[in-house]
Formats: sequence, C-alpha cells, structure tokens
Amino acid sequence: MRQWGPVAGVVALVSLLLMGIGLFWLADEAHYRGCIARVNATYPAVPVSAFAGSKTATGPVKVSFVNERTKALKDCSHF
Repeated sequence: MRQWGPVAGVVALVSLLLMGIGLFWLADEAHYRGCIARVNATYPAVPVSAFAGSKTATGPVKVSFVNERTKALKDCSHF
C-alpha cells in the first residue's frame, strides 16, 4: 500500500484542481446567463409590427430595441 501513496496524492491534487476549475467555470457561466437575462428583461426582443410604416393600418406598433439590446449584449462577457 505504501507504493501507491505518492500516486494517490497526485490524483487527489489533480482532482481538487479540476473541481476548482469546474466551479469557476460554473460561476462564470451563471454570471454570463444572468447578464443575458437582465438584457432580455430590460430590452425584450419584440418583433416590430408589419404596420409600423403604414399610417392607415390599425394594430399595435411595437417598439424595437435593436441598438440598445445589441450594445447591452456586447457588454456581457465570459471571464
């Protein structure tokens, strides 16, 4: 059993290192998804009504936040 001591130590060290990297990765992904969710809540991806250019057509005209949404999404990043 003594011969496996150093190997077990290396395996344990590598396992701890990989778990730390995995936890960091999960935290980073949660941060990124939270940023995307905030952007979606602030600037919803609403389709623009087909009647937006017509002055005689009736129906709801929805506001499009394309520029604001694009800028806010560029601010979201990993790491």
